[in-house]
Amino acid sequence: MSQTSKEDHYADAALRHHNDAVYLHDDGRLPNADHHFGFAVECALKSLMLRYTRVSMDPLRPGGRPAGKPYIPQQNGKQKQIGHLPEAWSDTGDVISDATLLLHGRTGSALASILTASTPFSTWSVHDRYSDGSSILEADVRARRAASELILALHEQALIA
Repeated sequence: MSQTSKEDHYADAALRHHNDAVYLHDDGRLPNADHHFGFAVECALKSLMLRYTRVSMDPLRPGGRPAGKPYIPQQNGKQKQIGHLPEAWSDTGDVISDATLLLHGRTGSALASILTASTPFSTWSVHDRYSDGSSILEADVRARRAASELILALHEQALIA
């Protein structure tokens, strides 16, 4: 049995969450569709960060277990954990602004321009899973679906490049 990397786990989760979100959105189930679009983008971003930046899940202590969440090593020896959206998007922007992204060509520049622009996930919250869903608007879900499709397409291109 072959082992898969954390990058692969995040990539698989991104696609799974996106497919579920599309199904739910097409069925008019906006709150859960919105939630899954957010997780799809979050997982794709984490996959890209782990593959192409200094973000790591290496053990925090020599010989220890791998980290439970991706993190950005800090110069002070501490780690900045990469959490949920929208913070994960802004953390990704920080990583790009630190010139640590190693993507090349059209995929890299397209991804960098998206991640440094405003995000349709700025008002998305993992905590909305506990809400009654009445604040989730169709226009927001459509924008998040479009962003999810774009990020996943760029993710696929990055894996091929």
